[in-house]
Amino acid sequence: MGYGMQRFRWERYIGHLILLLGLLASAGAHGDAPPPIALIPQDGFNLEIVDQVTPHYVVVQLATPAHNWFAGTFTNLPTDKEVTIGLSMAGNDTRGNAADVTKWVGLMPVMTYADPTQYETYEWFQKDAQGRWVSGDPFKQGEEKFAGMGKTPEQSVIPKDIAEQFLSQEGTYWQAWREVDKAEAVPGINVFRVTQRFAYPTATVAMRVPYTYTYLQQFIARLQMAKMPGVFVDELGETPEKRKLLMLRLEDPSGIQANKEAIRSILIDAAEHATEHAASWAAHGLLAALLDAKGKPLRRNMAWLILLIHDPDGNAHSQFDRLTDIFCDPYNKNKPPEVFAFAQYFIKYVDDGKTIDLSLTLHNVEANECENIYCPFIDRRFPNRVIIFNEMLFDDLKKEGYVTPATGDCPDKGWMNFRLYGWCALHFGTFDLAYEVNDRYPKQRLTLAALEQIGSMMGMSIGKWLNSESGNQWHNQAREVLRKREEERKQYLTNRGYDPKHRSKAEILMRAY
Repeated sequence: MGYGMQRFRWERYIGHLILLLGLLASAGAHGDAPPPIALIPQDGFNLEIVDQVTPHYVVVQLATPAHNWFAGTFTNLPTDKEVTIGLSMAGNDTRGNAADVTKWVGLMPVMTYADPTQYETYEWFQKDAQGRWVSGDPFKQGEEKFAGMGKTPEQSVIPKDIAEQFLSQEGTYWQAWREVDKAEAVPGINVFRVTQRFAYPTATVAMRVPYTYTYLQQFIARLQMAKMPGVFVDELGETPEKRKLLMLRLEDPSGIQANKEAIRSILIDAAEHATEHAASWAAHGLLAALLDAKGKPLRRNMAWLILLIHDPDGNAHSQFDRLTDIFCDPYNKNKPPEVFAFAQYFIKYVDDGKTIDLSLTLHNVEANECENIYCPFIDRRFPNRVIIFNEMLFDDLKKEGYVTPATGDCPDKGWMNFRLYGWCALHFGTFDLAYEVNDRYPKQRLTLAALEQIGSMMGMSIGKWLNSESGNQWHNQAREVLRKREEERKQYLTNRGYDPKHRSKAEILMRAY
C-alpha cells in the first residue's frame, strides 16, 4: 500500500472517530440522525460513495477507471454548513494516462441544482445590447429566443431564489452550471476535494458540464422535429448495448444539387475518448453555428459529417478508451461492431462520388496541461501545412480572447491511421487534424457558450481553408486518390474473381473496399 493511500485511509479513520465522539456527545439531544448522503444513478456519471465519514464529509470513488472525468448527482446533502466530497484517484490509471491529480491543480469543477437529464439544464443565455436575455438554444426562433430583461433570465430549471448564484460576474451571462465554492487537489495523496455549501439537498457535481447520450437523444429529437433544410440524421448501426450510432449530415440548405465533384466534405469526430465531454460541446457549437442563418455560407458546396458522441456505450458507462486505436487488425474476434459501421458508412460515402477533404478529431485535457486549445499531434507527412492551418485558427481565437499556444507547431508527429480520422486520411486522401480543448484551464476557464464558440470558430477556419487555393489543391488531390483507389479495387476484385459487391471484414478495414 502506497503512502498516499495510507494517508487517505487515516483521514477516514480520524473522521470516523470524530463522528463517533460527536454522536456520543449529542445522543438523545437531536433525535434521529439524518439520512446518509446518497447518489442518484445517471447516464454518463461515474461516482460511487465509499463511505460517509461525518455528516458533512463523504468519500467517493470512480465506478470505472478514468483519469479525466467525474460526475455524480448527490441527494440527502446537508444544507446547514459546508459539505466536503473527497475523491481518491488511486488505481484509476487508463492506458497511457496516469490518474494523477497534479494535473488537477487549479481545477474548479461545476455544480447545478437542475435535473441533469433535462434538456433545458444545458441552455445558456446572454444579454443583448437592449438588455434582453437571449437563449443560446439553436431551435428557438423569433420572440421565443428572448427570456426577459430581469437580473436573471426567465428559466425553469434553477429556483428563482438562488438563480443569481449562476449569474456571471459582469451580469451579462447565465447558465445553470456554476463553479463550486472550493476545490483542492492534494498530489501527495492523489486526492481531490470539493467543498460546497449547498442550498438544496439534491445537486450534481461534475468535473465539467456533461454531454451525455441522454442529452444527445433529446437534442436530435428536436433537430428532427425542426425539419431544417439540408439537415439529416444518418443511423450507422447500433452499439452492443443497442444505442444508436448517429451521424449528423449537413448539406447546402438551399437545396441546390451541386456537382458531386465540387462538394467538399468535412468529418468532425468528437469524444473518441468517451469521457471527454468538452470535446462534444465544442463540436456541438460548430453544429449550432452551421444551423444558424449566419452559417449558410459554410454549407454552400460543402457537406459536414458531425459525430457528437463517437462512443455511445463508453459515454454511458464513463469508459475512457473503449473505441480508440482499433481501426486495424480485422481478425480480432472482439472487434466492436461500431468500427465496421463507421468504415462501411465512409466507404459508401466515397463510393457515391464524394471526397472526404478534412477530418478533425476533438478531445479534451483535464485542467492545467494546456491552453484553451492545443494541437497534440501533427501528421508527419505534411507538418508545414498543419502548422499553417493551426496558426490561422489560433490567431482567430486569440482575437476573441482565448488563450492559445504561441505557435502552430507541435512536438509530436506521426500518423494515427489506426483511429477513425487517420484511417480516412490513409484511404481517402483526407487532410487530418487533431485538437484538445480545455474549458477548465486554470488561467482562463470557459463558460459553456465560450466552449461552444471554439467549435464555431473551428468551422469558420475550415471553411476559409477549403475555399482557399490550398484547399482547392487538396480537394483535387483527394479526388485523384479516390480515382486511383477505385482502379485498384476493380483490379483487386478481378484478379481474385470476386463479385463487385464482395466485402470481407479484412477488406473493409485494411483496404477500405
